[in-house]
Amino acid sequence: MAVVEQYETSLVDSLIQEYGVNVDATRQVTFKKRHLSEDTRIYQVEQSSLNAYLIDTPMARRIACHPYVVGDELEELTSKTAEQALPAILELSGIDWPRNDGEIVFEQILRAAPGYQLHQAASRLIPSSFKTVYIRPRYTHTSYRDHDGMIQRQLNIVYEDFSNLPRNSDIFLVMQDTVASSKSAEVSIEAAVNRSEKIGSRIKMWILYGFISLEGLKMLDKVAKSYGIPLIAFAMGNLTSLCANNYDMPMYGVDEWLWRKNHSIRKLGALVDRTTFAEYARELIPGSDQPGDWSARQTKLFTGTGYENGNIQDHLENSIRLIKSLLEIGTFADWQEKLAHQELKMLENELAKARPAIT
Repeated sequence: MAVVEQYETSLVDSLIQEYGVNVDATRQVTFKKRHLSEDTRIYQVEQSSLNAYLIDTPMARRIACHPYVVGDELEELTSKTAEQALPAILELSGIDWPRNDGEIVFEQILRAAPGYQLHQAASRLIPSSFKTVYIRPRYTHTSYRDHDGMIQRQLNIVYEDFSNLPRNSDIFLVMQDTVASSKSAEVSIEAAVNRSEKIGSRIKMWILYGFISLEGLKMLDKVAKSYGIPLIAFAMGNLTSLCANNYDMPMYGVDEWLWRKNHSIRKLGALVDRTTFAEYARELIPGSDQPGDWSARQTKLFTGTGYENGNIQDHLENSIRLIKSLLEIGTFADWQEKLAHQELKMLENELAKARPAIT
């Protein structure tokens, strides 16, 4: 057993060194008021001026490592993760519910972000204690796996509803989102600040939750400072690396987008606690996108005026293509190839269930 553990330790160390994974900027947090399950770990990020925490749960790891997790299973896992995350978020943000000195407001970025289920956890754990507003930024051009070009970065707000924003109040603004390039969150905080000022309110704190890239968070930290708003981020598992397309968010691995573009090898590594990285490395396909196409992984998506179906089939097909492309690069060790082929098998099985039956 000791030999196996020594081998795994050596392997993890070699991956950390090869891919530049930052495992030296975290400190585990202990809680006085909140009780978390034994398999939930919260780490504070100790890097520059960022106020950020990593929420490490088995549920978040399964979502990140296995793109075949979709639909009902995804909803169950995000719900369980949110129930673990919310008490920590309340304590670490200094929100002394129900005696807090401000209003809690969820700004829901439609369509995909409510899939993180934090608002549902709030409905169960702190009922009738928060307001909800809605905004839907939409890219003017198809943006799957491409937030790189200027055209793809252009966002329009196609729906918003700030009617429940409290007047003449200090606001704890909670935003759940997938932060890769950071554009949707940037547009959304700008709208929230403008609407708040018009009704005599101010955003006292901006709380961010979801899959978050380190580069995206740095950008949002600058935005928050420009408004004079404290930003505190709670990332699922790790502060991810970011591929050249400003979309894919690997924990570690080769930038597949850049390799496909010009066959150059760029190795990426996230900011993560070492314990978390060791556990992810046993399951994760190097270079894979942890959140995937978040909207497409979900069964139904709220648009503000109704519901639309997610596109699980597209997500599964795109995930298969990405993993096959990563295999073609030729940088996987034998055990990583085995992981990739196991994942492809599970994706194919899920795809067979997602495809419409031929009558």
